[in-house]
Amino acid sequence: MMTARERYEAKTKVVTFRVSNEVFHRLEEVKAKTGLSNADLIKLGAGIADEDIKAKVAEASGLENRLAQLKAAIRQTQQELDRAVAEERKRRLAELDTEMEAFKLFDQGWALEEVSFKTGIPHQTAYRYFQEWGEARNNKQAVERELLRECVRRHIDVLKQRRYWYWLLPSYSGNPTRIEEEIDYCQYLLDAPSEISDDWRAFLLAEYSSQIQPAKSQ
Repeated sequence: MMTARERYEAKTKVVTFRVSNEVFHRLEEVKAKTGLSNADLIKLGAGIADEDIKAKVAEASGLENRLAQLKAAIRQTQQELDRAVAEERKRRLAELDTEMEAFKLFDQGWALEEVSFKTGIPHQTAYRYFQEWGEARNNKQAVERELLRECVRRHIDVLKQRRYWYWLLPSYSGNPTRIEEEIDYCQYLLDAPSEISDDWRAFLLAEYSSQIQPAKSQ
């Protein structure tokens, strides 16, 4: 009786041929990418590939296409990230330029409202710059003065809101004349913060300072 080895050798033939080193390395690369054997590659070249070999080739081709798509997606993402970083850097540099300009104006004695108008920045941003400027210059008196003025502004907003509700609803509790007088007085205090009495100072700080101080960390 024939052994399994003998039966296998009876059904198969050995094909041996030489190729150049360049072709050999290229074949090795193809085998590594596709998982095909030398016998598979010979069948493909002869046009007698089995379905499983064709499936391996199609799978390898699909993987290569997917890899190319992933590389393209990575390049696009990196480009978008680079653009975002560049735009943020540009924005931050412009913000630093504005902040430096505000510091110069504060050094020259410009009022907070004037700096806001001159630099075209919101009042709240100008106030934040002023706080930073006051701390950098160790000018606690100026910082405290502007804090009081900010409290006065908040109180004016509250008074105007009360006035609005009184106009909207005549039955709304409150004395409209008293409200107008208090608004006028607060407007005066904005221009003359040194005239704020101790009682008013205590009231304003207790009522509004906690709403204003967090702006320092924004």
